[in-house]
Amino acid sequence: MKGLIKLTLCQNGCCPTVEFDTDSVIIKDDFGGKVSLTTAQFKILLDRCVNNEGEA
Repeated sequence: MKGLIKLTLCQNGCCPTVEFDTDSVIIKDDFGGKVSLTTAQFKILLDRCVNNEGEA
């Protein structure tokens, strides 16, 4: 992957975003909170979501 890809959940100035970089994924919320994951960790999260293996 080349460069940064940024997905925004709305078109307003303040909304959650997901940023994909070469080796990391950063999820930011409306209130300044931030979670940084490696791409491997993010893939595990997606796999568990698709397979519905997350915690209840």
